[in-house]
Amino acid sequence: MLFNTLQFGVFFLLVLWGGRAAPPTARLPLLLAASLTFYALWVPSYLLLLLGTILLNFALLRAMVTSSRPRPFLIAAIVSTLGSLGFFKYAAFLIESVSPVFSQAIGWAPPAVEFVLPLGISFYTFQILAVAIDTYRGHLAPIRSLSRYTLFVCFFPQLIAGPIVRGSELLPQLESGPAPSALRSRRGIWLVACGLVKKILFADYLLSPFVNGVFENSATSGTPYLIVAAYSFAFQIYFDFSGYSDIARGLALLLGFELPFNFKEPYLSRDPSEFWRRWHITLSSWLRDYLYFPLGGNRGGSGRTPFNLMVTMLLGGLWHGASWTFVAWGGLHGLLLVAHRSVVRHRRTEAAPLQWADGPRIVVLFHIVCVAWIFFRARSIEGSLSYLSHLVAGDFESGWPVFQMLVVAVCAALHPLERYARLNAVGWQRFAAESPWGPFVEGAAFGTVAAACFVASSGGEFIYFQF
Repeated sequence: MLFNTLQFGVFFLLVLWGGRAAPPTARLPLLLAASLTFYALWVPSYLLLLLGTILLNFALLRAMVTSSRPRPFLIAAIVSTLGSLGFFKYAAFLIESVSPVFSQAIGWAPPAVEFVLPLGISFYTFQILAVAIDTYRGHLAPIRSLSRYTLFVCFFPQLIAGPIVRGSELLPQLESGPAPSALRSRRGIWLVACGLVKKILFADYLLSPFVNGVFENSATSGTPYLIVAAYSFAFQIYFDFSGYSDIARGLALLLGFELPFNFKEPYLSRDPSEFWRRWHITLSSWLRDYLYFPLGGNRGGSGRTPFNLMVTMLLGGLWHGASWTFVAWGGLHGLLLVAHRSVVRHRRTEAAPLQWADGPRIVVLFHIVCVAWIFFRARSIEGSLSYLSHLVAGDFESGWPVFQMLVVAVCAALHPLERYARLNAVGWQRFAAESPWGPFVEGAAFGTVAAACFVASSGGEFIYFQF
């Protein structure tokens, strides 16, 4: 079930009502049953894979904390979990990549294979690995409850496409149980409403048709259309994924749980490092803590640090999909980070307030990110290069898509408004609680949720579901 469907709205209301009506001791079992049902409704057979992965890793966790030699159990958890991800996600890509080599060398090519990718496998794999590594390092208390561990892995608001939650963020909440409140409910409804508007209105209806049309016909599209389509996809993927994250966080709040931020207006970033502290934050921090730092991080000197950055970003790109386009996208961002670090050392801009003087840096970085997004969106490296070659060819005979330019302008204007709303969240919450207009705002938000769920059956899947 997609979040932007009437079926999911009915499902969630039943879970919410059941959770509020059930006695405290029955609430977590109810959530666990709902989460397993939610996953089983996609591809029922893959529920067995998910449960098998959970059981195996829980057994390895228990062995890790009781053994005097925990390292082999950590290695087993890493190998088995990444092995499952690699088999389902990358086996076909690997065979396709080596097939020409075998064909030329020995006149035989391995047969092509194709798997239906288990939903959310990239996300729950990283959650499982983080818990195993944190337990081994002693950063996380041993998990003794299989049911809580299972619910942590398959908590349905964030199971399919994140945020990637750490054990230290969600397990204590599961231990104490749901904590719904009027304030959390208000915040939850507002986040769900905002997420559905981002997804349905902007990503699906105002941006996706134009992006699809131009990218599928880039060879015959004029330069103005290619430029506007690149901008449009940048905002499409942002509204699509940040909309999902808003909905996931809002649903969790309604159920009585807090999930971490996943986006903080990334297109207002002033440098590549800041961009990755604002875009898909839970993935960026995971790659930093469990890949970049173990490789040596910044401690390897001027020669090792660029290598660590490139490896991290290349693997981060490959995490998004089994295609050379994603590797190229990750490599471009790796080069950006290496170049930025070679020019500006030890300066962090995230805490510094935005100023008008930052405008040129923001604009330049946004355009570089848009160029990288072309590789992310295109179906092949050849398609990406063809798109870029036609973009710079300077064919302006087709004219400019005026309506789509207005859509992009509205999207760009919403970005700083989002930042303002986030930084002034406390004031908005007080307004909702104390102002006579508060109930009207809450009613409008709830009406938006209901209307979106009713009409959204024609909307598309979330882009990150494919990862």
